[in-house]
Amino acid sequence: MENTPDSPPLGPEETRHLLERNGLAIPDERWEMLLRWAEVMQEVNQRVNLISRKEAHLLWERHALPCLALLALRTIPEGVDVCDFGTGGGLPGLLLALARPDLRVTLLDSRQKKLSVVQEMIDALGASNAQVALGRGEELGKVRPWRQRFPVLTARAVAPLEDLVRWTRDLRKPAGVLHVFKGGEIREEIIRTVKQFPGTKIEKSLMVLKGYTGLAENQKFLVTLNFSTTVKS
Repeated sequence: MENTPDSPPLGPEETRHLLERNGLAIPDERWEMLLRWAEVMQEVNQRVNLISRKEAHLLWERHALPCLALLALRTIPEGVDVCDFGTGGGLPGLLLALARPDLRVTLLDSRQKKLSVVQEMIDALGASNAQVALGRGEELGKVRPWRQRFPVLTARAVAPLEDLVRWTRDLRKPAGVLHVFKGGEIREEIIRTVKQFPGTKIEKSLMVLKGYTGLAENQKFLVTLNFSTTVKS
């Protein structure tokens, strides 16, 4: 299933096959929820711009595949609390909740309009292990029940790495992990982050999938920051 410039966009079946080829087998009942998610996403995107409408036909290739690939490329422990920081339209958090019912996913954003739509999607999909939270992470992290709550956090197209480290600091458990989706050249971001937060372990990986080269060719990276030995800055 190698992609070429003339290849048609990936659909749900191609996406599922690629994920299985890369070690992520999603049970049928969970996949049905993901299919329903795509329908709901298309519907609500006509009212509220969650993703570019020009790319709506690329929903599986540009959004579902990279978000779900996190579960193939990294290990997220069973049954943990996950914070999707700056969730926007629920990506990747809602997809993680649908694919992994053992996770408890909090979709955090400071924009009420988008969170209202995400809550609508959660209700429509019956995603009982997902919840929304309105606010700024750097403020919520200072109060219960949010302070040092999350062992795992995710972020996609939110901010520079050093800002994400700072803004999520009080939300994270001391040995927490932050998975960040990034595109393009990020070497300078990583250098700045290491200087500002000594001891942070950073793993930067091109999103290379067996059978599909599109993410890697478009310089899509998965950056994982481990804070177990970080000195606060």
